[in-house]
Amino acid sequence: MKVFAAGLIAFLMVPSLMLADGVDAKKVAEYLKTLPAVPPPVYDAAKRETLAAYAISCTDHPEESPANRNNYLWQYAKPPQLLDAYDKNRTFYGCADWHSAVGATWALMSLLKQDPKISVASDIKDIATTHFKKPNMDGELAFFNAQRGPEANFEKPYGYAWLLKLYGEVKGSNSADDKKMATALAPLAKWMSERYVFYLYDLKFPYRSGVETNTAWSMSLALDGANLSEDTTLKTAIHANAIRLFEKDKSCSTNFEPQNADLISSCLTVAALMGRVMDQQSYLKWLDAFLPLVYSDAFQGYAKEIDISHTNTSGPDAQIQMAAESRLIGLNFQRATDLLVISYALPKDDPRLPVLKQLAVINAKHGYDKIGSAGYEGQRWLSTFALLYENAMKGPAPLAPPEKPKGHSEGTEDTSGN
Repeated sequence: MKVFAAGLIAFLMVPSLMLADGVDAKKVAEYLKTLPAVPPPVYDAAKRETLAAYAISCTDHPEESPANRNNYLWQYAKPPQLLDAYDKNRTFYGCADWHSAVGATWALMSLLKQDPKISVASDIKDIATTHFKKPNMDGELAFFNAQRGPEANFEKPYGYAWLLKLYGEVKGSNSADDKKMATALAPLAKWMSERYVFYLYDLKFPYRSGVETNTAWSMSLALDGANLSEDTTLKTAIHANAIRLFEKDKSCSTNFEPQNADLISSCLTVAALMGRVMDQQSYLKWLDAFLPLVYSDAFQGYAKEIDISHTNTSGPDAQIQMAAESRLIGLNFQRATDLLVISYALPKDDPRLPVLKQLAVINAKHGYDKIGSAGYEGQRWLSTFALLYENAMKGPAPLAPPEKPKGHSEGTEDTSGN
């Protein structure tokens, strides 16, 4: 009996030697020692200003891709014609595509909230004022309402997800300026939320590619917005359909990543989303079946620098090649974000935590090392992906908006600018 008791005590005192199904804590610790001791990239006022400058640089620049115009900005005509008074009838007309413009706006509002005294605060506020006047937003909603047939899928689901994330950012804020933007966005956000919910329930199977159509990626962005805007219908739809679409997934093919010009990790993105919608015990079992062990050969693609040497930005298709290169640069930040989100879903004593967090830092460093060479094709949206990582570094995404300050009530916000 004493021998049995001693053995039981020893087992209970060393619970981390073998966790979940096949996670060897000793091997995890040994693997951690092999990773480069890279410190987290510095995130200071200068870095925030740089990210903001990237986003500002494109927000007022009309799209330059008539072939993909969808009649949003470039009207169907020969030759294509720019919409008259587009700056008074559209809101997200910059950054070369609609979802990038929405993402850039989210980045600016998030940066201004983090640092109200940022040097480009006046530029951000000017965009928030001029782009979000009622005629501009009326034009946005009228455009989407008028689409029929295949054109009704314009920016669904990825653009919808970014709009809902932006709406959550400003709706869940106590800032008077953010509240004004939330009021302007509300009709379009409601319109897109309703249709996105129907889209999710009608979806027969998820899109698992490493591009914008990735179902799990859009759901993750929309979930951020749903939590902050307290859109319970949308939140319920995302939770229910994430379980429906991904709960039975096993053995994700990490060796297929990345492909050509991916900007999303198809495996990590699903794992990150499921960590937010499953209870921890169920998630641990699911994760062990879905992703390979962190120290296995199959996981090492996430520890290696993403190869962009196959892109040739000096040839006849330089613009296309630059776009592909910039997407692979952005993939570094997206991987880093997902690795952090996965880590937040694990128990605090899980030995994989320091590995996942260090891999996130390594990937982020690779992204920052190359962000300056991405050109306009990348810089117009890379700041958005970089900021997703920086925000994730602060901890899990909020599940609800912050509490209002004491003495605060609707309609009594401080509008003095102090």
